[in-house]
Amino acid sequence: MSNLFFGITMFICIVPTIWIMFFYLYPKKWTERKLVYGLNNRKEFSEDGIKDEVDAIAQKNRRRALLIALACTAISVMLLFLHGMFLQTFIWMSFLFIAIFAINIPYLLGHKEMMTVKKSLGLTQEKGVSYADLKTAGNVHAMKTVPVLLPNLAGLLIVGLLLLADLGVIRFKAYAPGSYFGTILGGTMFLVGILITVCAYFLDRLKNDVISTDSDINANYNRAKKKNWADVFVAFLWLNVAYMLVMAIAVLISYSNLLVTGFLLLYLILMMAGIAVFVSKGRKIEERYQKETTVITDDDEYWLGGMIYCNPKDRRLMVEKRAGIGGTVNIGHPVGKVLGIVCVILLLNVFGSLIWVGLIEATPISLRAENGALICHQLKDEYVITPDMIDSMDLCDDIYEHSFMRKNGVGMDTLLKGDFIVDGKNGCKVFLAPREDVYIHVVTKDGTNYYVSSATADETRAVYESVQ
Repeated sequence: MSNLFFGITMFICIVPTIWIMFFYLYPKKWTERKLVYGLNNRKEFSEDGIKDEVDAIAQKNRRRALLIALACTAISVMLLFLHGMFLQTFIWMSFLFIAIFAINIPYLLGHKEMMTVKKSLGLTQEKGVSYADLKTAGNVHAMKTVPVLLPNLAGLLIVGLLLLADLGVIRFKAYAPGSYFGTILGGTMFLVGILITVCAYFLDRLKNDVISTDSDINANYNRAKKKNWADVFVAFLWLNVAYMLVMAIAVLISYSNLLVTGFLLLYLILMMAGIAVFVSKGRKIEERYQKETTVITDDDEYWLGGMIYCNPKDRRLMVEKRAGIGGTVNIGHPVGKVLGIVCVILLLNVFGSLIWVGLIEATPISLRAENGALICHQLKDEYVITPDMIDSMDLCDDIYEHSFMRKNGVGMDTLLKGDFIVDGKNGCKVFLAPREDVYIHVVTKDGTNYYVSSATADETRAVYESVQ
């Protein structure tokens, strides 16, 4: 079941993203946009003769992008039927990067063709010129304190409730104090909210665009853009709080994988819907003010492929994206170079982690008895339970009646391993093949509960009889 939910989660992440990028990067009416394949949309592009050439470039690459989006959707549907955690995770993650790169290929081709058109028109006289509207510089913001503060305070209250439960001040039947599992989980989600807040304030304070010699037009244009950003970030903050509340209820009252996973899917769907609304509003803003654009800052030469900003002369570390949503790093900035290297390292680490997960999934667990001791082995001896440690030991066949909540370790359909909360009891060690119903329950003299099994029920029974 977890494999299916993982596939659905990845499907919800990839397919809407691809289609949002398609409609954002490849508009039907390029004349109403501020940018054309990463280049400033100039009045010369709409002149007789040139307009037909740009139309041909836009339509040709839009058709290419449409075919890629349809292909990505079809492949995503087929990937839903994958089995095996490693195979599924590795292929889905690889496909995520491939799909995002593929949908950008027509954009890169269109950018190259538009640069050729621009050069043929001799439009290079304003290269590198930057404009500033001193009347509106630094004065146009849309992010207000109260709408951002309220969801963060609500999130902090949820974290406080989970902490009180861990300290035993407030008690819940289904939750064992002292594990700090709930506090860590809630704190992590709270930090996500803080990260959203930081991004919101950062984008709200990006340099204002100058599109006109009229300061009022510049102010209204930047205010509309930043208000759109503010609305979507506040919505994401409240969505994050809702997810925190559901997780807190699941942890403290009645943990249900179905509830948690189902709400995660709803969370992703609502997030994608929010991004779609944001993109739609942003497109309308661009269409509204395109007719009033009289000033163009010609910095096209600094946008590699229309996507990557590299301008050593610009002291800004972050700038607004031309292709996509949000901000991007100026890799011409010294710090930008470091961040680029860090991103490459993190990407390599992701694939390294996937290979490690695959190795764990491919290696069967084993349980053996040596001199009366139980030894749990997978790649190494995970647990060694010696006779002098054992207070009681039972062979059981009711694994499906227990609730396993992972604190630290591995949780797959084929393997449960690590520190778990079992039926609300904290401090349990688990080493199980969950598809087999037979396991050995060991209680040690220090009160630690071990739930262990071998790869098959017959092997588990044989080990139990040997120890007995």
